[in-house]
Amino acid sequence: MSFDGKWDLTVTSPMGAKVFHLDIRTVGGKVQGTSTTGGETTPMIDPVLQDGRLRWAIRLPSPMNVLLELDLACSGDTLGGTAKAGHMVLDEVKGVRVG
Repeated sequence: MSFDGKWDLTVTSPMGAKVFHLDIRTVGGKVQGTSTTGGETTPMIDPVLQDGRLRWAIRLPSPMNVLLELDLACSGDTLGGTAKAGHMVLDEVKGVRVG
């Protein structure tokens, strides 16, 4: 299944839910994209598509500077998987295709 497109991704943590607007595309066989939240857009860091899963990281400058590592699977128009922020693993990661 293709990850290409626009997605709304919700990551739930003990601090509450955070929504990311993803724009993912494959160019020349390589996945690339951006994530926008809180008015800030950041590029995907080292995206890798392997065994039907997309893994990448994004740098979150606020509320504190942290690297969020994501590992997602795509099923039709939905995403699901996990995220890791430092030592904290977040199991509630869900997304829907919006374009």
